[in-house]
Amino acid sequence: MLQVLVGVLLGGAMLFGIVTGRGERVFSGLMEGAKGAVETALSLMGSFGIFCGLMNILSHSGAVEKLNKWLKRPLQHLMGEVKEEAMAFVTMNLSANMLGLGNAATPAGLEAAKRLAEGDRAGNALCMFLVINASSVQLLPSTVVSLRASMGAADPGAVILPALAATLLSTVSGILLCKWMEKRT
Repeated sequence: MLQVLVGVLLGGAMLFGIVTGRGERVFSGLMEGAKGAVETALSLMGSFGIFCGLMNILSHSGAVEKLNKWLKRPLQHLMGEVKEEAMAFVTMNLSANMLGLGNAATPAGLEAAKRLAEGDRAGNALCMFLVINASSVQLLPSTVVSLRASMGAADPGAVILPALAATLLSTVSGILLCKWMEKRT
């Protein structure tokens, strides 16, 4: 559905530009946008490779397992009794998200959601997981740092502390709201 909407908007804008005599400007803008997208993607590939390699090193060194063990107890307190295999995917997802590796976190998050679902209904554990996942405390917002570096920011890492504060606040707020809603139902 979203593809159709984007296609209609893009097609309508192009048609409007041609009808009003601005076809050259429309196609020039399209080509500049495509060029910018490719340049950004290429510049991000290096930093994405570095952060994926860092995640791999952390995984092989046992740091991810330690983070998973550290997260397990508080998550069980927040989410209640959760099956061990579901909790493994939950902690894997949240660990990757904390390190700013959202793309690496997605498969584990989808699997965690599947295993936390209670039939065709979302229970308290799944709702809590989704809230924590969506607010996602960012210890290292690697994607944002990479984007800032690729765009030539003087200090690409300047966003680390504000991102940590904002995501910590949003996560705590989400957890409190989720717990409040649990008590109401």
